[in-house]
Amino acid sequence: MSQPDLFTLGQQYLDAFRRECALYGVQVDPRLELRRGQGLLCYYNLADGHIYLSTPDFHSPTGKLQALFLRSLLGCGDNQELYDFLALFIPHIIAHELAHHLRHRYGQFGQSMWLEEQVANKLSVALVKRRLPPEAKKRGRELLRRAIDALSAQIEARNIAVDTYYSPLNALNVTGQIDTAGFENVELLHTLLGVPEETLLEGALTDELVDRLEQRGSLIDEIDHQYTADQIKYIYYHVGWLYLDLTSRETEYVEEFARNYLGLSANLLPLLPESQSPADTAVQACYRAHLDTADLSSVASRYFYKRYRDLLLARLESVDLQTPVPADQLRQEMAAVLESWTEGEADTLTYLSQLAPEPLRRLFPHRIAGHLPPEMDVAAALPSITDRRLWQYVVHRTADDAAANTLYRLEILDRTPVYRPLPAGLLLEMAHRFWLVKLAAGETIIWQGEYNDDVFFLIEGRLEVLVHNGHTDRRVAWIKPGDMFGEIAFFTEDPRYATVRAVEPSQCFVLTDANLQLLAFEHPAILMKMAGVLAKRLADTLQTGAPEVT
Repeated sequence: MSQPDLFTLGQQYLDAFRRECALYGVQVDPRLELRRGQGLLCYYNLADGHIYLSTPDFHSPTGKLQALFLRSLLGCGDNQELYDFLALFIPHIIAHELAHHLRHRYGQFGQSMWLEEQVANKLSVALVKRRLPPEAKKRGRELLRRAIDALSAQIEARNIAVDTYYSPLNALNVTGQIDTAGFENVELLHTLLGVPEETLLEGALTDELVDRLEQRGSLIDEIDHQYTADQIKYIYYHVGWLYLDLTSRETEYVEEFARNYLGLSANLLPLLPESQSPADTAVQACYRAHLDTADLSSVASRYFYKRYRDLLLARLESVDLQTPVPADQLRQEMAAVLESWTEGEADTLTYLSQLAPEPLRRLFPHRIAGHLPPEMDVAAALPSITDRRLWQYVVHRTADDAAANTLYRLEILDRTPVYRPLPAGLLLEMAHRFWLVKLAAGETIIWQGEYNDDVFFLIEGRLEVLVHNGHTDRRVAWIKPGDMFGEIAFFTEDPRYATVRAVEPSQCFVLTDANLQLLAFEHPAILMKMAGVLAKRLADTLQTGAPEVT
């Protein structure tokens, strides 16, 4: 039986992860080393800044004894199965310890060891999970399930890995104790209201599960205080958490980890402040900016026209309109008008002008061009720093990386019929919620049969869509830059219908299911436009006979 050099394998993964992190602006300390450790654990040493990996030496008497102990501990039938177990999970282990190093290097490492373990697992998922084909995930879950059973026999407490998972909601969903619809409802309310998941779950769970949730804080305190004192329990926690990670439909991304857990902010223009009774000059400035940028950037010009509409509607809310509609209902109707503009069609605002007082009518689309101050200082009159910097970048070519990055992301959204008509503020919010994903040629971003509801936009490169028929993979479509893909699963929650793979180096933006759910809740127009595009695609599919795969 061949004996893979597991330490060398660990070194190869560390080198690969170091390179991948650099692609997202995350810098690993060049002095970081992978060193051989002692005992059963892999760990990051806060004192010397190195990662220590312990693997059994299958040739020495001590190593053989260690392997025998590990086989018993992890429920492996023989040495080959132990090799398989360790080889499969070494990348997760290395990525986990690398996260500790990065948190330490960026000054984010905290006092709660439980929290640090959960955060480190997120980088492990981001670097490893999406690259594993379904059969490797299935094999991993089988080995982990067996290890959980074997470890459970040696500790008094059961379910403690589930009860201490970073999200009790995810854990209950993975273990089948709450369905996907309930999962998404609680996740949405948790995000919107800031109410702890445990509180939202109490009314939907059995008394036993409620009791377990109430003990969650004590279990986390125990982890913080004892940490690795009980090595078997420590390994049990990690095996259980990894099983939940591999089974969950949630996916993490390296850029997401960098922003949320390393304090690295996206170099983008700020989100827009809420428009409240803007001055007439601000409305006029946005319209002037729309005209100024028309020949320089169609995307910037549309952005400023949308800003003009936004401010004009906000201006209308501050006056008495000649309508019997109650104020609350009127605000809702105006929000619908804001999100329903389609370029090239008559602007609904033109008709609204009949309800406005005469002094305001000169601000409406059919009249405003003739009422712009000839010597307007556009930069001074624009209502937000984001507007000013974007206008200066496009018109005066000022050096502004944040403006360039923001305009680039707006251009990506502008290429997509679903999102192009949406208001400027909402598009900016979406741009801030994008995570960048870089793919090497041959790398897979979506696996057929997997559960994942994220939505993707190809921004560079080319992807192929493959359907497996039991024997071979058949290419059924191409994805080109500007295309959105993966949105069907967002609606249906079904497994992916096809595999999507890069045929050349490619880049995507991804909107995670959780972010898109929140945006769609706050702005239902998103769902309406997505549904419209899907309906058209389905009609085209029925006409051509081509399979619907995304």
